[in-house]
Amino acid sequence: MPAATAVLVGILALGGCSGHAPAPSATATGPSRVAVAASISTIAALVKAVGGDHITVASIVPVGASPETYDPSPRDLVELANAQLIVKNGAGLELWLDKVLHNVAKPTAKVIVLSDGLPIQGAGGPGQPGNPHLWLNVAYAQVYVQRIANALREVDPANASAYTANEHAEIQRLAKLDSWIHWRISSIPSAQRTMITFHDAWFYFDVRYGLRDVGAIEPSPGQAPSAAYLAALINQARANHVKAVFAEPQFSPKLAQQLAASAGIKTVTDLYDDTLGTTPSLQTYEGMMQYDVDTIVKALTS
Repeated sequence: MPAATAVLVGILALGGCSGHAPAPSATATGPSRVAVAASISTIAALVKAVGGDHITVASIVPVGASPETYDPSPRDLVELANAQLIVKNGAGLELWLDKVLHNVAKPTAKVIVLSDGLPIQGAGGPGQPGNPHLWLNVAYAQVYVQRIANALREVDPANASAYTANEHAEIQRLAKLDSWIHWRISSIPSAQRTMITFHDAWFYFDVRYGLRDVGAIEPSPGQAPSAAYLAALINQARANHVKAVFAEPQFSPKLAQQLAASAGIKTVTDLYDDTLGTTPSLQTYEGMMQYDVDTIVKALTS
C-alpha cells in the first residue's frame, strides 16, 4: 500500500472511531452540492462550467504540477474518498490515480474516463497507452463536456435541467472558440506553422488547426533526452526553419533554452496544456486556450 494511501486509511479509521463522518459536500446552511474530484485543473474547469453552483470541484493535481509524474498527497486522497463523481482523462495520463482509486474511492462513487472511445494516437500494447492530450483539440473538449454533463445528470438527477442548460451554453462557447482558433492560426504564414514542444502535448491541436509537429524535447514523461536525441532535434529545427520552441511552466526551461540557443530560435516557456495558470484569465479552459493560441501566433509570426 503506498504511503499516502496508508495515511488516508488511518485518517478514515480515526474518523470512524470518533463518529466523525467525511466532510460534507455542502455548507451547514447552503443547499447540498455534488462533490466532484477531477484529475487535473484543465478538466476541473470544464466540470465547473457544466456543474455551476450545484457542485464543488477539486482538482487533484494542483495548478502548476505535471499530472504524468504526480504523487498524490493525503489531502488529495481525502478529496477522492469524499467524491461522489471522479472525472479523469485516462489514456495513461494519470496512472497514479488508477493505483489509488481502488483503495480510497467510495463504492458508490461514479468514475468517468473522458477519453474512452476517442481515437487516441500512438496507443499500442501494455505500457503504450498513447497520447492522452485530446482536450487541446476543442472538438474533443466538446465531447468531454457532453460526458461530464451525462455523469452529473446521473449522479444528481434533481438538477438535470441545470446541467443540460450549462452543457449547451458551454458547447456553444467552445464552438466559437474552435472557429476563432482556426482563424488565428490561419494568420500564420504556411511555411512558419511548425512547432517543437517540451513534451508531446500538442499533437491533437496541431492536427486540427493545421500546424506541423516536428518533435518534443522530452521523449516520454520524466525522461530526459540523450545528447544524440537533442542533437537530432536541433537538426530538425534547423531543417524545418522552426521559429520557436515551446515549453510549459511546470517544467524546467533549461533544456528548451539549450535547444533554442543551439538552433538559433526563440524560447517560449509559458504555454499551458496539462494545467491552468494562476491568473484569473487563465483559470478557465477558454481563457487558457485563447492565451496559448495568441502566444503561438505571436511566436511564429514575429
